[in-house]
Amino acid sequence: MRKQRSWHVFLAALLLAAAVPLHQAQAAVVQKLLASDGFRADRFGSSVSLSGDTALVAADCDDNAKGAVYVFTSTNGVWSQQQKLTADNPAAGDYFGHSGAVSGDTAVIGAVREDVSTGAVYIFTRTNGVWSQQQKLTGDDSDTGDYFGCSAAVSGDTAAVGAGFENNKNGAVYIFTRTGDGVWTKQAKLTDDEGADGKQFGWSVSLSGDTLAVGAVRDDDNGIKSGSAYIFTRMNGMWSQQQKLLAGDGNSGDAFGQSVSLSEDSVLIGAHYNDDKVETSGAGSAYVFTRMNGVWSQQQKLTASDGATYDRFGWSVSISGDTALIGAFGDDSVQGSAYVFTRTDGMWSQQQKLTASDYSPADEFGQSVSLSGDAALIGALGNDDLKGSAYIYSGSSGPSSTVNLIPIYKLLLKRN
Repeated sequence: MRKQRSWHVFLAALLLAAAVPLHQAQAAVVQKLLASDGFRADRFGSSVSLSGDTALVAADCDDNAKGAVYVFTSTNGVWSQQQKLTADNPAAGDYFGHSGAVSGDTAVIGAVREDVSTGAVYIFTRTNGVWSQQQKLTGDDSDTGDYFGCSAAVSGDTAAVGAGFENNKNGAVYIFTRTGDGVWTKQAKLTDDEGADGKQFGWSVSLSGDTLAVGAVRDDDNGIKSGSAYIFTRMNGMWSQQQKLLAGDGNSGDAFGQSVSLSEDSVLIGAHYNDDKVETSGAGSAYVFTRMNGVWSQQQKLTASDGATYDRFGWSVSISGDTALIGAFGDDSVQGSAYVFTRTDGMWSQQQKLTASDYSPADEFGQSVSLSGDAALIGALGNDDLKGSAYIYSGSSGPSSTVNLIPIYKLLLKRN
């Protein structure tokens, strides 16, 4: 009896330790974000984006899949919902929020199935703490089934919108820029230089200043559906393809380009079906490429230290400086997880694995991820009785300062 009581005391201490930072000097805050009006199957957390003290969390199935995006802001380290955004004329099945990005006081939100999956993107801006729709963007040559808005990115006064099914699923990316009077106009339409059908160019996009990364998840240079990524740069208002990127060990079905994220001269590219071993089919991986003198080269391939079949590591990625965040929503029977990697002297190493403190089956934690400064935002669209949720990790030394002992707790339960 005494032994059992001691074990319970140890468990209680262990659970309390889950909230303790690795070092007191690196105090971290973990907060769970929920929609104020969430309902089952809203898919809150389907896409996320973080910019400074502003977070976007989408629920693309809200209100019969009309979709919605929730804006949260941080004050003294505490996050609260600022506003719920919806399209000005929503319709069931639009999936507003399927993609989304925020940069300062500007948000770009995709409604990928609007108008029989032609798709549209909405620009919202914030003034004095209030968000309002600034403009609706569509492709001037878009057609039914193009999926305009399947991906979206924004950097300052430039927005990139992917239409992954345009032109027989070859895909395209549309660039829009904003003038001083707040009007957005199309600057360019980008396609790959090969023009092959079915590669889904534009499935994922990321912008950093005058550099654009584009994922083509079904390209076949390394085998059927092996995937690729393209880098474009802008000079004097003109965009041109700088380089096509391929995984050094790419193979059929890898889906390289499922996710892309740029940070200055580094790009992180997810390949969520990549397999290092037959027995870990679908474990997934991510690749870091760096640019030097205008030439991109693969710096390192990243994999989870505990990768397993169908983890889908690399489904979502985000990079900021020398920190990378990679989602694996299929980990541990779809409970999901996210991994933090850091770079030192050009070498990347796994620093931490993050999981939800209140995990449950089918959470899909890691479905979406975003980094900004020392904070990380992670979506778990199946959490909270399938309503969905998102988690903020922050600290003086970034998300890696957070300790999560829940996996140890689970292991001890199994062993005893």
